[in-house]
Amino acid sequence: MLIHQNRYGYADLDQASMGTHAVWNEAFLFKIPDSMSNEDAAPLQCGGATVYGAMMNVKSKDVVGIVGIGGLGHLAIQFAAKMGCKVVVFSGSDSKKDEALRLGASEFHAVANVKSLSDVMDLKDEDNKIDHLLVTASAQIPWDLYLPAMAPNGTIYPLSVSEGELSLPYMPILLSGLRIQGSLVAARKVHHEMLQFAALHGIKPVIQTFPMTKEGVEECFKTLEEGKMRYRGVLVAEEKASKL
Repeated sequence: MLIHQNRYGYADLDQASMGTHAVWNEAFLFKIPDSMSNEDAAPLQCGGATVYGAMMNVKSKDVVGIVGIGGLGHLAIQFAAKMGCKVVVFSGSDSKKDEALRLGASEFHAVANVKSLSDVMDLKDEDNKIDHLLVTASAQIPWDLYLPAMAPNGTIYPLSVSEGELSLPYMPILLSGLRIQGSLVAARKVHHEMLQFAALHGIKPVIQTFPMTKEGVEECFKTLEEGKMRYRGVLVAEEKASKL
């Protein structure tokens, strides 16, 4: 059976994200928990659902590795930590170390000049090896650096947006029984569960808000293009009293 999907960003382009109001079928909407602000809910509806959906098979005893601390990575750290996992974060430099630890990381490793992860991790101890590796960096990573740190039968989730081909060393995947798992934004049931989980555990995105005006939108995109966004930009519409 062939299923046709209308995906956000590829269809219904007349229903954009920059409207102050919209009329939708309630069957396709999600109720925002009372304890969660609209500003925090907005990034969770995309980035939060993406990383949470990838972690549906994660267990509390697992080691979760996260590559990159950005729009996806900073949420993945929080979700994995609240699931009770050991969270190992990899980034290019130490500039985000304190933030990663504050968000819930158990370990942090700067890897820009590292030739082997065994130089910064005790990989002789099997308990330190990574069961689930979420790749949230802005580009593909040097796979040969990370594969030796994977636990047998571990899973790799490439979540970066990249137009290039996925090319990985062949034999390490076979010998360790590794899985490469693609991940879309979560299904409705999982999406609803994500919102409830985030509300229960106080998981919040790091955001910068901008007014939903021409000037606000331009400032938001300028901040993004200059690489200064930490970590999600949220456009906030002015609330006006309804006329009955």
